[in-house]
Amino acid sequence: MTDSTGASSLAKAISQFSDPYERQARLYPALLALSPVIVLALSLYGEKLGVLSSLISALIACGLLYLLSDFARRGGKAKEQALWKKWGGVPSTQVLRHRDNEIFDSASTQRYHTILAKKMGIPFPTASEEASDPQAADALYTSAGNMLRNATRDTKKYSLLFKDNIAYGFRRNAFGLRRIAMTLCLGSLLWVGVRHGPSIWVTRFQAAANPESFFNGGELTSIGASLAMLVVWLSYFTELSVREAAFSYARTLILVCETWAPKPRAASKAAGKNK
Repeated sequence: MTDSTGASSLAKAISQFSDPYERQARLYPALLALSPVIVLALSLYGEKLGVLSSLISALIACGLLYLLSDFARRGGKAKEQALWKKWGGVPSTQVLRHRDNEIFDSASTQRYHTILAKKMGIPFPTASEEASDPQAADALYTSAGNMLRNATRDTKKYSLLFKDNIAYGFRRNAFGLRRIAMTLCLGSLLWVGVRHGPSIWVTRFQAAANPESFFNGGELTSIGASLAMLVVWLSYFTELSVREAAFSYARTLILVCETWAPKPRAASKAAGKNK
């Protein structure tokens, strides 16, 4: 099986993930983690991968990609609870607190409390009540967040929220795979160095006319991919990146309350009729 056939088979298998969340938030982080190994295999052993390509295609047909996506999800979920605890709670709970002014000002927070209280049929605590019993207040805010998530499952109607959810899931799951991914990057670099033994480098150093000729094309490709992905895992898939996406999703989730707020025109018309 040729490289192009293998690549097209992989692309076809990925396209079968019709759910954008499943594909982008779960599968892509796993494929990014494996990318240095994939590039290494194709660039250094591409001509010898006929049987292996067939085996990989068979594994894909048997659910390998679904296994990878589930593995990424488990890695992200394993990190999520620890991150929430470190940040001070579930982001959608935090942004509803009176004492939290990072996302919403106090007036907006009170407004969303009023809307949610009417929607849920439960009075929300005042700032002083929240301060006297923060655990009870957080329990109510968590319930409100769960209610909002259940009410916004229509991904077309709430497309912006869905995009934020995908972004958060992608970063969270990638962060969960971060150590494994960096290990694979370093392992790929190490393999390029040791696969022929140390003597080959002495011979190449003596024969090399310039630094570029010290490595062959496949080695340069593999080294470049591994180093590039190592930089990405170190600088982009960080706790800060996950936190930014988490609170962006939480903000968009709470802003759904705006769709439930009384319309100004309707309110003014009703007032006019009552006169």
